Amino acid sequence: GGGAGASKSRGKAKRKAAAGGGGEGGGEGDDEQGRVSKKWRKENAHAQDAWEEALNALQPDSDAEEGAEAAPKPAAAAAASAGASSSEPAAGGARDPRLQGFRIGGQAETAEEKGEGWCGPWATARALLDKRAAALAERQEELGGEAPPPLVEWSPKREYEAAAARRRRSAPEPVPTLQALATEFVCANIDCVEDFGALTPAVQHALATELCRRRLFRQPQLRLLAPPGLPLSELVAPDCHQIDEQALHETLEPLACPDSRLALLSLGFCGKCVTTATSQLIARMGALESLTLTGAYRLTDGCVAAICGARGAALRSLKISGNQQLTAAFVASIASECDSLERLALEDLIYLPGEAAAPIGRLTQLQSLSFRGTRLLVSSSMLAAVGGSAHCLEALDLGGCTVLSADAVATAAEACPRLRELSLDGVENLTDEALGRIAAARRGALSSLSLRKCVQLSDGAIEGLAAACGGVLAHLSLNNVPALGDACLVALKEHCADSLESLDLSWCRAVSDNGVGALVDAAPRLQRLTVWGCSQLTNRFYEGHSREHLRVVGRSI
Repeated sequence: GGGAGASKSRGKAKRKAAAGGGGEGGGEGDDEQGRVSKKWRKENAHAQDAWEEALNALQPDSDAEEGAEAAPKPAAAAAASAGASSSEPAAGGARDPRLQGFRIGGQAETAEEKGEGWCGPWATARALLDKRAAALAERQEELGGEAPPPLVEWSPKREYEAAAARRRRSAPEPVPTLQALATEFVCANIDCVEDFGALTPAVQHALATELCRRRLFRQPQLRLLAPPGLPLSELVAPDCHQIDEQALHETLEPLACPDSRLALLSLGFCGKCVTTATSQLIARMGALESLTLTGAYRLTDGCVAAICGARGAALRSLKISGNQQLTAAFVASIASECDSLERLALEDLIYLPGEAAAPIGRLTQLQSLSFRGTRLLVSSSMLAAVGGSAHCLEALDLGGCTVLSADAVATAAEACPRLRELSLDGVENLTDEALGRIAAARRGALSSLSLRKCVQLSDGAIEGLAAACGGVLAHLSLNNVPALGDACLVALKEHCADSLESLDLSWCRAVSDNGVGALVDAAPRLQRLTVWGCSQLTNRFYEGHSREHLRVVGRSI
């Protein structure tokens, strides 16, 4: 009893010392603050004493605990002690629930509280992983006991449990080419380069791409790749966000003449530097055949009309994207002036009116047409745009055109006898019936198909597609089609295993190790498999499939 009283007194003294300023260090504080603290303690003496008594009552009996660890009490003594102290809380009992998570006066957390862990994101994720097996067993019990037998029987071809050893035996990364090494070295030391002289288009493209990747493409580098006085046939700059208007104007001005040999101009992220004055220079380039302006948010209808009016007859490829102020007038100027266009991409024009695309139907030589990201495009306008070039159209991209009907998409595919590539990303109205019509119309011809976020599709639609496009389908994206499971993978294995080169199964949570493993083992040409969000796949597939050089993207950590 005396030891417990001494322990409580010591705790009380420490708290009073801390409240008074912490000993010697507290004496160095502000005098005014000390006087205020003393005044507060004097005015609230009754409340302070009640608080101290409550804290003292919660303190463990340290001497009793030490004695209990050294030797257990006899039963009679323990009973007497329990009867004498029945009104006081036990040292090892549960604490006041209001004090959970705090260490008051040296009282430690209970075992249950320690098991809960810190409520941070990493600890929460770790707890979910630890409880996954128990949750799965509970779910199976709710569904009626054991899990149903797998749809696909597959056994790993390698000892997946020895994953570390397999990685050590895996083939090294491919040896880069001499040109790739030289390009990386030059770009890493670009500040030391004074002049490149005349460059071939391939070397210029490689240097520009690497500089943009390193975020080093600025005004001096633009002058190096496009020096004044040297004839250029192609100028490619994938990322121009660090180029100002004046620098681009100085670079393009010598090329803006009837005798210019520049046939290809591609400027990416060029909204900062491409203006009305720049469009006037582009309109004077006598040999221009291919023009790409992505992110050109400062372009107006008049700028596009000037370019098409001057160079429209010679243009073979045109791509404009990332603009919010273009209207139906610029589409009309393209349709009336660019009769020889073979490739047209009007992408991410989110405010373009839904009926504005109809005049594109006057173009009759298009081989590739893209309306990706044109959200307001309506079915009637799309069908009118496709109709003029339906006999020769080989690639059609309708990704992000969310208001298109399933019937219109199927009708467009049926009208294009040479269609090889089709992207329907985000066309949420697409149904199994419409995809069946597309597969029947393009039987044995469709080599690339993207169905990302086509949320109404089921296994039956993919089974029909695989049967119709067997031996030809090389690239398939089923990203975020939630209803798909192993049944569609079985169909792909039976009909498309010999031709499949890339497959995207991201966020298809119903596919299993057995289904994916059986397909991968049967597809000798498969080079890339994307499985973002497929946390149900385990090392049984990742380390057990037989494709040593398969690139799996999105594998969970």
